[in-house]
Amino acid sequence: MTASKTPRDPSGKIACIGGGLIGSAWAAQFAAHGYDVQLYDLSAATAEALSRALRRVVAIHGVDLQALQDRVTIVASVEEAVSGSIFVQESVPEDLALKQRIFAAIEEIAGDAVIASSTSDYPPALLRQGLRNGQRIIVGHPINPPYATTLVEVVVDTETPAEVTEAAIAFYRSAGKVPVKIEGTQTGFVANRLQMAIMREALRLAHDQKATIAQIDAALMHGIGPRFAAVGMFNGFALNVPSHDPSDWLDHIERFDFGAALVHTDPWPTWTTQDRDRIASEWRAHLSAQGISALADRRDRLTAAACAMHSPASAGTVTSHPHFSADYQEARRKFRAAASAAGAILETHHLPEHTGPDGKPLYMDFAWLGPEDADVVILSLSGTHGAEGFSGSAAQTHWLTTRPDPLPPRTAMLFVHAVNPFGFAYMLRVNENNVDLNRNFVAFGEHLPPNPLYAAVSDMLPNRTGLDEDMVDEWNAALQKSYARFGRWETHNALECGQYEDPVGIEFGGQDLQWSSRTLLDAVRRLCGKARHIAYLDWHSMIPIGDGNLIFLNFNAAGGPLYCRTADWWGEDAISAKTVEAQWSSGTSLPHTHRSGLLFWGLERALAPRADVAGAIVEFCCDPDAFIHTSEPDTRTVMWERWLYRNHREDTAQRALAMRYLREAAAPTRRSYQDKAIAAAMPVYRRIIEGAGRWAAENIASAPGRLIQTDTIS
Repeated sequence: MTASKTPRDPSGKIACIGGGLIGSAWAAQFAAHGYDVQLYDLSAATAEALSRALRRVVAIHGVDLQALQDRVTIVASVEEAVSGSIFVQESVPEDLALKQRIFAAIEEIAGDAVIASSTSDYPPALLRQGLRNGQRIIVGHPINPPYATTLVEVVVDTETPAEVTEAAIAFYRSAGKVPVKIEGTQTGFVANRLQMAIMREALRLAHDQKATIAQIDAALMHGIGPRFAAVGMFNGFALNVPSHDPSDWLDHIERFDFGAALVHTDPWPTWTTQDRDRIASEWRAHLSAQGISALADRRDRLTAAACAMHSPASAGTVTSHPHFSADYQEARRKFRAAASAAGAILETHHLPEHTGPDGKPLYMDFAWLGPEDADVVILSLSGTHGAEGFSGSAAQTHWLTTRPDPLPPRTAMLFVHAVNPFGFAYMLRVNENNVDLNRNFVAFGEHLPPNPLYAAVSDMLPNRTGLDEDMVDEWNAALQKSYARFGRWETHNALECGQYEDPVGIEFGGQDLQWSSRTLLDAVRRLCGKARHIAYLDWHSMIPIGDGNLIFLNFNAAGGPLYCRTADWWGEDAISAKTVEAQWSSGTSLPHTHRSGLLFWGLERALAPRADVAGAIVEFCCDPDAFIHTSEPDTRTVMWERWLYRNHREDTAQRALAMRYLREAAAPTRRSYQDKAIAAAMPVYRRIIEGAGRWAAENIASAPGRLIQTDTIS
């Protein structure tokens, strides 16, 4: 869903009466689908409630904030809101007398507009009592929050004209909702009655101490909730019997007296003060462990994504920027199509002996733009760390598609797509041999970078792998012991700087140069054979310090001419060690560790003395997620990566779950992240292209400077 998806209808004004939680959410939803909204509420909190709702729509649906703000106006009276409106949505507090007074005021000025109430309880007959022309009043009951869920219960009765029902259903569909017509007078309609039945049973389990709050939520979130969201209850039950015949299911459940043995039939218990305080205290702890803000964001994003599953027309517009992709194969297709359309020369290298999870072959692709004899080549890479490739791929594809910056004289661009195609396809940081490619560019056969503490720290870690929370707890407990013995930074430095002795361990740098490393170095040497200067831009991601932020990791000698050239492109403040340390420690709670075998240093050595290299790894950053980004740096992510690498050949639900988790950790699928990432990437390209042009115009010889393969201290 985007703000521009539905053409604006200047005459299509919508009135929202009541600007609380529901009313403001309705206003944001209608505005996101191109409607102008007049919102009336006397409360001083209305403006803030509306602002929150608009920001939530922007965050989960990627709608332009300014466009939404332009479409919603807070007005001073019911008359101003309703006059000229084609639809009225009432969302005042759940007080029947108050609603009836509001409807009495509305019906005088609403003309032939449909008047819908967001009530959770009252059928239309009660709402229209005492009105002269109440037949145009219906119930339009949403499930909170209206901007994330798609259901709206359209409740009508025998007094409701057919044209009113049809108009309401048509309007809600145009506003991105799934209207379900309900005829009758039952209190609570359908969704709330089902919800309250589950709530009563859940409270009874908690009251009788048969289950904890966390256990009940887990049963819903990871059990029946996803199944209900996918196919509903009756469809799901039909799939539970071999014949898939509803009669067989009814015969089956009848033997259990419709579950009488599973559902309490005792009178509702008397709640003592102790009962209430115990459950409330447990509930607060359950909420505190997750964080209200993170919980609300998770609810909105995942609810919207679940609802989008059922709407192919909206699924792509809700969650995906056009240049982001769902998997490696889609990313590759988009990149190659954009490169071909831009007139690039394409070169493809097939990864032997390995396929992706779909059984299809894997490739590293190169795309060259510009003169063959360019003096400066801008080298743009994506996917060195596999799963991180989605953002870099999207940035490459977006630039190639839009071509916003012409190349200066004597410059060319070389795009490398999916340096690590295996990791890209399986959502892994490592390659097909458990090697972190950004630790692999060392001089094998010579003295390898030392990591004297690795074996001692590694021996303290659990031997098993898993996706369970116990695994995370075991890992964190082992880290605490290592902190006490060796120090916190020292522990993480041993695990992150690169090691060359344990092929199944963490941050393994390999025991030889990997296929990806050889392929990349050979191609760059050959394609950039006439260049004297390489402007380096390697896209990475994962640091949780906010959508749209970037971290620039420069590995040229600090203060040297190549460092200063990089600072000229992106700013001294952006690449300074002080800035990077502050960003890194904010996102990981740790200072920067040492590194060995970086791709950047491997290129420097491979191209010297013919060419020099200046530039940076640029990290796309994201908003922190309460589940994915734990207090310990990447603990859960490391656990899931280790499990997935060992089990990637098995096509199981657990593999799919791990791949989805690691995708969200590396490159979130929410549209708000994607839009901000692309917006941040384009100036990075513009400045390196301008800088490359200045470099070429200087017509100077290469000056590689000091060549290293590690910054570890032996």
